[in-house]
Amino acid sequence: MATPFVQGRLRGENLVVEIETRCAHCGQELHITVDSGLQWSVKEPGAHPLLFEPEVDWQHFTEPNIIDAY
Repeated sequence: MATPFVQGRLRGENLVVEIETRCAHCGQELHITVDSGLQWSVKEPGAHPLLFEPEVDWQHFTEPNIIDAY
């Protein structure tokens, strides 16, 4: 979910989103929090969701949006 990163960058704000979903494999409920800095946590003990972050040097990213970078 790129929402907090993209919206935070566009607005110049630090944002946090909470995602309520289920594991596609076992159906366990998952509550994942992601912030503008792409830091995340999962509420359920023992849950280890697989998250993907594109290989981008965010510290030096200067494009107006992620689409222009590609």
